[in-house]
Amino acid sequence: MNTTYAIILAGGRGLRLASKTPKQFLPLGSKPVISWSLELCEALSEISHILVVVPGEFFPQIDSLIQTHGITKYIKTVPGGASRQDSAYNALAAVNYADTDILIFHDAARPFVTPETMQDCIAAAQEHGASAAYVPVHDTIAEIDNDFVTSVPARDRMYYAQTPQGFRFSVIKAAHERARRESLSGTDDVSLVLAAGFRVKMIDGDYSNFKITTDYDYQVACGIAETNHSRPRR
Repeated sequence: MNTTYAIILAGGRGLRLASKTPKQFLPLGSKPVISWSLELCEALSEISHILVVVPGEFFPQIDSLIQTHGITKYIKTVPGGASRQDSAYNALAAVNYADTDILIFHDAARPFVTPETMQDCIAAAQEHGASAAYVPVHDTIAEIDNDFVTSVPARDRMYYAQTPQGFRFSVIKAAHERARRESLSGTDDVSLVLAAGFRVKMIDGDYSNFKITTDYDYQVACGIAETNHSRPRR
């Protein structure tokens, strides 16, 4: 029987937001941004353990949130790296995982992920070895070079990438180790897994599962949180 670990990635400092407080600790409704993901992972029976990846100076804040919100599945806080890729690798090295264990990576800055998306990601990773959430692109996409449009790709095969992204440990470990050997970098774990020759099963994401990146995103999230203070519990 494999074990499922939720890895909450909060290693950034939110430099694109005007606030000096990292976005994962900004208030959102009745709790900090990161607490939304922590509480959801705590509530889902499919998740066995929770790790949090965060800059070392914020370990005390995580300890306080874990106690305040009664997160019993929490097992470790992991120091963030210089990049998202480094942060994910630190989480891989933090626990003695079994090859068949499932690791679910989720951005702390996506507070409105649904229980169904998490559950679908876990199930698909168990069946296929790798899975990730996507939503179709609705706007026309243009490729720009030196301020001129060079192409307009057909959007019927274009999707926005989201998290969660889930992997069998043997798959994500092999992908990261190959990337380190060959000095490869990727914007997310899926790109590394694809580069290593594995297939990734798409699951349906949700447009409400957007990432808080800019001040505008944060203001939108605050408006949503005002009418949705509590999480569905399973």
